[in-house]
Amino acid sequence: MPSGLWLDESRQVAQWIERDGSVDALELTVGSSLLNPMYLFRGDAPIREFAATFRQPMRLGGNLVGDRFIHAYPYREAYLLDSACQFRVALGMPLILLGGVSQRATMDLAMAEGFRFVAMARAPLREPDLINRIRCEPATRSLCTHCNKCMPTIFSGTRCVLA
Repeated sequence: MPSGLWLDESRQVAQWIERDGSVDALELTVGSSLLNPMYLFRGDAPIREFAATFRQPMRLGGNLVGDRFIHAYPYREAYLLDSACQFRVALGMPLILLGGVSQRATMDLAMAEGFRFVAMARAPLREPDLINRIRCEPATRSLCTHCNKCMPTIFSGTRCVLA
């Protein structure tokens, strides 16, 4: 986004943080959840659901022109992995992969690529027991559809509206 940090600039900042020694690990993410919310989350853009959280006349405006501000970006498993790997080769500190982690194969891939941890957010909202189920049965796949209808619930108690 304009005035934001690009990947190479972010990598330099991460190297400074690593040299400083003030953090134990870095969780890698992208974009702005304020100016371009779905770039970070990927998947469907629930414009009507977001608009419903506003008072009038903002609600009407959201319904009429929300698609100009909230864009959908296709979801794919491990969608931040390629960018995150550019940090992995530049840093020695533990890194946390975020973005499209909802099954064991992705976790294993992240570990094979040198990430120490993975972060999950939307999938456990749909299935709070998902991690335990994956531990018991590695082939378990998340039921999360990446509809992102959980996103507007941050104003009223974050939850999966499909569960």
